[in-house]
Amino acid sequence: MFMKCCNPECEEPFDYREGRLIRFSRTLSNGNSAENQRLIQHFWLCGKCSGLYVFQCESGMAVKIKPRDQELSEDNLSHFISAA
Repeated sequence: MFMKCCNPECEEPFDYREGRLIRFSRTLSNGNSAENQRLIQHFWLCGKCSGLYVFQCESGMAVKIKPRDQELSEDNLSHFISAA
């Protein structure tokens, strides 16, 4: 279990009453579909960091954080592309 914010530059201790908590689930495959297992992980950004960063899932394998302003510019770009 995590004890602090997922931002490596932040040392804020975990507080369930603030910030953003997500649950990430992925399937662990060992070649036999009957024996596949689910791995569930939880990630938390403190209140300050959740205003600056968002979670991003990479290739279904890892969860990282990225600046919130990057997400906004990507959303705006996809809106313009789909509107064309």
